[in-house]
Amino acid sequence: MAIEAVIFDLYGTLVDIWTDEWDLSTYRHLSQFLSYYNYSFTPEGLAARYQELTANQMLEHPAPYGEIDVFRVFEEILASDGKQPTHAWVLCVARLFRSLSRRRFGLYPDTLPALTQLQSGFQLAIISDAQWVFSEPELSILGVNRLFDPIVLSSRYFVRKPDPQIYAHALKALHLPPHLALYVGDDPEEDLPGPQALGMPVVLVDRLGSRGPQSVPVLRDLGELPRILRQWEAEEP
Repeated sequence: MAIEAVIFDLYGTLVDIWTDEWDLSTYRHLSQFLSYYNYSFTPEGLAARYQELTANQMLEHPAPYGEIDVFRVFEEILASDGKQPTHAWVLCVARLFRSLSRRRFGLYPDTLPALTQLQSGFQLAIISDAQWVFSEPELSILGVNRLFDPIVLSSRYFVRKPDPQIYAHALKALHLPPHLALYVGDDPEEDLPGPQALGMPVVLVDRLGSRGPQSVPVLRDLGELPRILRQWEAEEP
C-alpha cells in the first residue's frame, strides 16, 4: 500500500486536551470581563445565552452530523443591545472563553517525534471535529500548524465526522484518491465509518489499551506509525 498522505484527527490523537464549558466560574469570569465593555450579563444569563444560541445553530445544521460555528454564537452574544461587534472583538472574547474553560492542553509526548519522522516523506493533514476559532490558534500555540495542509475543521463546513463529506473535502485539497491517504484517529465510532466508506485505510491510536480489538491496526504509540507505513510500502507488489 503506497500511502502519500497521512491525515490526523486532532484532539485525542495529537493533542491532549480537557475543557469544561459547564463550569459556572468560566461564565463568571467572562461576564466580569465584559462588564468593562458595557455588557451586563450575569454568569447564569451568559451561560444560558451561550447554550440557547448553540442549540439554535444546531437546528440550522441538523443531526446526525450537523455542526455549529462558535464564532457565530459569540458574534450574536456580543451583538446584544444593538451593538455591532468587530471581527477582532468576537475573536478576542471567544478565545478568552476557550482559555477560561481549558483545564489541560498540550501535545502527547509521542506526537512531535512521529510528525517529525513523517513530514519528510508524506503530506500531512488534519480532519477534526473542532471549532476553527479555537483550534487554529491552538495549533499555532503548539508550534505544529505549518506541518499540516490542509487543515479541515468541522466548524468550517458545518459537518462532523463520521460523515464521509468531511473526508472528501481533505482528499480534494490533497488531490489524492482515497486509497493513497491514511487516516489516523482515536475513536472507532467517529474515526472508522467515514474514511472506510470512501475506501481510505485507517489506523487507530489507543495509548491506554482500553479500546479492545478493532478491524484496523491499533497503535499504543504514534511512534509506531512510520514503521507500519514502511512495512506497507515493502509489501506493495
